[in-house]
Amino acid sequence: MPDGISAVIVLLFACFRSGASYPMEFGANSAQRKCGRVHLTVSASQDTHLELNWITECPHPDNLRPDYIALYNYDLKDRNEEAPPLLRIRASDYPEGYYKSKIKFGQPWLPGNWEYRETLMRADSGPHCFPYWIASIRGSDIIDSRCLGIQPTWMNDNRLQIGTQKIGNLFIPGTHNSGAFSGVPKFLENYILNQDRSIWTQLVHGIRYLDLRIGYYEHEGFYVNHDLVRIAKAVQIFKEIRKFLQLAPKEIIVVDFHRFPYPSNFNTTLHEKFVSLVYEYLGDLALPPGGLQVGKGPTLNEIWAQSKNVIICYADKAVARENYWLWQPLQQHWANTKNVDTLKSFLSRAIKEHRVTLNPMFALMAELTPQPIDLIFRTNNLRKLANDVNRKLTKWFRDEWARDVNIVATDYFLGNDIINVAIEANVNR
Repeated sequence: MPDGISAVIVLLFACFRSGASYPMEFGANSAQRKCGRVHLTVSASQDTHLELNWITECPHPDNLRPDYIALYNYDLKDRNEEAPPLLRIRASDYPEGYYKSKIKFGQPWLPGNWEYRETLMRADSGPHCFPYWIASIRGSDIIDSRCLGIQPTWMNDNRLQIGTQKIGNLFIPGTHNSGAFSGVPKFLENYILNQDRSIWTQLVHGIRYLDLRIGYYEHEGFYVNHDLVRIAKAVQIFKEIRKFLQLAPKEIIVVDFHRFPYPSNFNTTLHEKFVSLVYEYLGDLALPPGGLQVGKGPTLNEIWAQSKNVIICYADKAVARENYWLWQPLQQHWANTKNVDTLKSFLSRAIKEHRVTLNPMFALMAELTPQPIDLIFRTNNLRKLANDVNRKLTKWFRDEWARDVNIVATDYFLGNDIINVAIEANVNR
């Protein structure tokens, strides 16, 4: 959200206050675009309804087109006797390949023993499924079937295929304003929260880039902010990152301290204090850049060999230079638009025109942004805009840009399939 919106947010606030069996088909790109291929998403709306998605481009004869798209609470391939689906629709009735169900996903327990607790000592590696499976069906044949699931160890799971890739070439799924997931007054939620899952849950699902903005409050300490609005204590987020890497020690996380919006004069003393806090919780896990910020950066194998798998990027160049374990600022390409077509044109141009900076990685901020007038008239909120673009993002990055991007950060990430698109793209590179 642009800086100019902060004053409007403050005004609004004042006014309201006063009154393991996950089938991943890593084929060629043509297989990724297979007619009838399916995936599930979760609406960014507060109802969290499950969304059925399938590929409708069918260059081959019609006998490859699905008759039906169905949602089950079990894997069709694992059952001898078919039980009725939760719902079934005729594919031809929805030519865009999308159907929003009335089944709520909510905030379910994370499978594979991945539910967060400070005493958690072990969780199961590999992908794990929630009890929701989508299938595309032609006659009595299953064309494709996939569950909605988590990918907590996807980097390690695919280490043989992706280990030689450089970090600046890897397709890394991320979230925009990662810490903005809860904890603000209800009337501000639709214009402040960019996510609806905690940092822990984001990492367990497979997110590997965290976009964090930091504020400092006297006597209360450091918080993750969305612009001028504080959201969550920074220390709790650091604890969740550390606990996750204790359970998944081969996953690589990029932590981007991208802005320091509060106070407006985030001075040298505050930077020193914050850097000390980060080092206390994550310093021993931080990968020093050394000579690694050259070209496209180190390979994953080189990172794993050092047993330090948190890359911490810091927005202040001088502070980064003074601390050997911090990386230089990471460039974000941000369209600042609420128009879908404008966003696509911007992202396409950014991919083509990006030049390597002091940091070998770069991030495409693949989300729509409300403008100040939207805040005043309560239109085009973050949930609505995420719903407007998330399905299209899946298609763009799957079918057009999979080989050309680095970090892709989105809002309400369960509304797209970027995590699985990234995994497949990396394996196919």
